[in-house]
Amino acid sequence: MPDEELAREVQELRKALEELRESFALVSQLAQAYLRLINLYAQYGGLGIEVAVPEVTDPISREIVRILFDLKRANVSEIARELKGRRGKASRNTVRTKLKELKEMGIVVEVPGERGKTYALSKKVVKKWLKIIGIPINFDRANDYRGG
Repeated sequence: MPDEELAREVQELRKALEELRESFALVSQLAQAYLRLINLYAQYGGLGIEVAVPEVTDPISREIVRILFDLKRANVSEIARELKGRRGKASRNTVRTKLKELKEMGIVVEVPGERGKTYALSKKVVKKWLKIIGIPINFDRANDYRGG
């Protein structure tokens, strides 16, 4: 009987040790991601989505990228309204032009919406952003970013 009890306790200790190892691995990953974020902040002076798309240099286009990052998806009118709130002015024609340019660059994609065309950041951009900040995500389960 004492041998069985000793074996059970050893088994429980092994299980507890394995759980500690898993916890340590998670804490280690979080620490690495945190250090990566600190380095990004020091290097770029901020942690915005524009870090993932440095090729977008136009201020209006950059703001549209930020808006789509915040809203996940939006139509031209919603983007123009948000842009006006952030910059003080915006026109739907300008938004359409900038969206076309961003779409040609592969940064924005058109996605079906309930009331016509809507736009979202491409999976490529979102994946790049998440990789930069160290957060893995499975896009098969993410409904917000269905674009290419």
